[in-house]
Amino acid sequence: MQITECNETHLEVLAGLFNDYRIFYEQPDDLPAARAFIRQNLVEQRSRLFLLVDDRGEPLAFSQLYPAVCSLAMRPYYYLSDLYVREPFRKKGYARYLMNHLTDVFAREGAQRLTLDTATTNRIAQSLYESLGYEREEVYITYHQLLGSAAERAESGR
Repeated sequence: MQITECNETHLEVLAGLFNDYRIFYEQPDDLPAARAFIRQNLVEQRSRLFLLVDDRGEPLAFSQLYPAVCSLAMRPYYYLSDLYVREPFRKKGYARYLMNHLTDVFAREGAQRLTLDTATTNRIAQSLYESLGYEREEVYITYHQLLGSAAERAESGR
């Protein structure tokens, strides 16, 4: 197995995996939009993407992380936004292998932590993360406000 930090040469395989990941989370199949999004992230260096392939070069999994800074610790950290293992390769240790790699890479770079969210219903992912030493957040409460477009806000009177 090999894990590679990706660049634009990996665009097509990443776009396919990202599209499959979105479908897994019940988003519409839209390979062109997935490709455009991943391309923009690569070109603008908004995220870091890692690809796990087997010894034959078959793509097994990918991850996408976004850089951030912890003001209190005054150190960088990474937010793991996306982790996806293709269906035929699940429950074989590939997610664990990829997560351990990410931990090693970012620890060597001096990052303060890796942070992630997962669906409350995704018990398999929760079990993996907890087995790797990730701690469930119990101190902070997270809030979201969906912003929508300017036209949507104007219609709603905000």
